[in-house]
Amino acid sequence: MVTKNNELSFLVRLAVNEAYTEIPICESATVDPNSNDNTENQRSIVIAKSFISLTCPEFLSSPISHDDDRLVKVGRAIKDLLEAAKSDEEENVKQSRLEASLALIVEECIALASGSIKVPKVQFGKTNLEMPIVTLGCMRFQQSWMPGIKMDGVADDCQENLKNIISYAVKDLGINHIETARGYGSSEVQIGEILKKMFDDGEIKREELIIQVKVGAKSTAKEFRGTLETSFKNLKLNYVDLFSFHGVNMEKDFDFIFNNGENGNCYDVVEEYIKAGKIRHVGFTSHGRVDLIRRVIETDKFDYANIHYHAFGSYTASGEGETAGNLQNIRLMNEKNMGVFIISPYDKGGRLYAPSRKLRSLTLPDLEPLAYGSSWLWNHGELVDDKAHIHTIVCGAARPSDLDQPAIGAFFHQERREDMIEKTRKVTGRLHQAALDVLGERWMGSWHIGLHNCSFYDEKIQFGQIVGLYNILKAYGMLGYCKDRYGTFEGNSKSWDINLSSKENIEKLGGWGWMPGCDTDPKNDYIIELENVPIENKEQVLEALRFVQKYCSKNCDATIPKEWETAYDMRPWNAYPERS
Repeated sequence: MVTKNNELSFLVRLAVNEAYTEIPICESATVDPNSNDNTENQRSIVIAKSFISLTCPEFLSSPISHDDDRLVKVGRAIKDLLEAAKSDEEENVKQSRLEASLALIVEECIALASGSIKVPKVQFGKTNLEMPIVTLGCMRFQQSWMPGIKMDGVADDCQENLKNIISYAVKDLGINHIETARGYGSSEVQIGEILKKMFDDGEIKREELIIQVKVGAKSTAKEFRGTLETSFKNLKLNYVDLFSFHGVNMEKDFDFIFNNGENGNCYDVVEEYIKAGKIRHVGFTSHGRVDLIRRVIETDKFDYANIHYHAFGSYTASGEGETAGNLQNIRLMNEKNMGVFIISPYDKGGRLYAPSRKLRSLTLPDLEPLAYGSSWLWNHGELVDDKAHIHTIVCGAARPSDLDQPAIGAFFHQERREDMIEKTRKVTGRLHQAALDVLGERWMGSWHIGLHNCSFYDEKIQFGQIVGLYNILKAYGMLGYCKDRYGTFEGNSKSWDINLSSKENIEKLGGWGWMPGCDTDPKNDYIIELENVPIENKEQVLEALRFVQKYCSKNCDATIPKEWETAYDMRPWNAYPERS
């Protein structure tokens, strides 16, 4: 461990100097986005090893360090801290922030090296299942998102990576919930192959796992039954613990489930599977409108739901709502004792694995952005609304190390509860003040008033969501996240038919209808569309539309503020499905 005479900031400077001495900047730098065999990642590994050898030597002697992905992530994180310390802050403030922030990294390394991290469990509503508060999402580690891929089309290294993820999650971290879907390409097929072997070899027992499968509602009960049966065959399972109707995003999905006339209700098929013992609990997932989600909850046919709700971007990720997204639905789920499962806390909840420099500066030195996003959800009942408790969140892992930070956060949530609540409260206060400083109190309380969204009005633009992106970008500099969200609107524009109504276009968009609408035209003043916006807000709304289009468009050529740049990216290499 570090002695009092060895300041962490001094050690990290030594580490960075060593890395650039050993791997100097040169024109012949190698770039391989699909592995760690590239100059930048190798440099990050040297930085991490040099720093950790003096601050947490037990990490380098533990099996956990054999995975270079972890070293790349540590190297990237500490390199950015040193870069941030070159700001114009007061020297003593700068030094203390840097020391405290580096101490967080050392703390995580010590926790990983100990091998004692276990994710705590909570009762998952009326299912009575003991659910880990971090679960394993299976949309990022498969060979391809394309349908029809069989095992002979899966690369050996991809399947080995998948096995390592499941083994690490279940056996090391106690994450015994595995969530996949018919719509996740080869995910089911690959998982089925791995689980069968692990069951046969006695590595894990079927009854120790909570397996969730998701299948979208179909236009006929016959088609739905066939799709559901395919999932069972792919997974090689006799039963699933949790079944979800996947993506109940539009009215037609609701009708396919409950009001499908002579074509048969999909829910009737699920009831048959329940009676046969093949499905134990039923839920649904949705990226859709708040009012539609409420309608599904109020059927009283579901034990749990996977929905969007986040510290950042809850409004834009959940489709509709005023400014708090699905908060009212989480309250309703609590009333009905349903399991509350948060979708995509790290991506549509803010792309927290690759935060902006500004966001990281606001969450540190208390918590890293990803740790804050998790803790805000786990402590939501204590910090935000005591009638809206959240049970669990999902981590879509592309590699074993992707589970590290969520699992460490979950472990600390149990072991250091009061400390984590206090840190989360402090960060929340700083974030709120940062938004006030940039946007002003009046705007923050009224920006959404009168803004039309195309789900309810016959027009192209999702005004509320775009202005919501403006707020996030101005307050926290989350450019990568905002560009991703705005990119959906740009993509929609390519297939938006001006001869069709808004509703018809949304139907045509199909699965992506949960975030309908198009990007804006900076030459349009949108006077008619903004007629219900308070007069005192109109000019700022127009400025917001221009601002988001300027910085978030794919054709952006504007100069980007340094604080909007990505602090680090915790994805050392491209996930397998992204390569195709």
